[in-house]
Amino acid sequence: MAKIPHRTFEIYESREEATRALTPKSEKVATESSTPESWTFEHLAVSRSAGVTHVQFTGAKDFGQETVAGLREDFAQLADKLGMDSKVLVDFTGVVLFSAGFIDALAAFSKKLRTKGSRIALCCLAHAARESFFSPEDRDRPAPL
Repeated sequence: MAKIPHRTFEIYESREEATRALTPKSEKVATESSTPESWTFEHLAVSRSAGVTHVQFTGAKDFGQETVAGLREDFAQLADKLGMDSKVLVDFTGVVLFSAGFIDALAAFSKKLRTKGSRIALCCLAHAARESFFSPEDRDRPAPL
């Protein structure tokens, strides 16, 4: 399955699928305030290639309250560094568990990016972690054909 339907986030099973979906189809490339090959934050490792900003989690793979507060700050700083029309891929490889507070922090990051005309996609979520993004009503609803 390529794209997993969700009302807020673009969720893909693999990094390759998500990268293809985010890769700019035109010559228009995001304007970054600074474009290093990589940025490092307390809880995030960020790199860029082919017009896509790739975000991975460092350290803890089970996000408790303290980690979520740090991630919220990292996401805010990253959103400030990214320019208009950025394409951001958040890679959940190795992440096992997170709280509703983490989803709130990710949603705030996504909202800030959207105000800049940017796009965010998630990939490589373990099945149990992916289920955290869906309410019981969503889980019971049949997937669109």
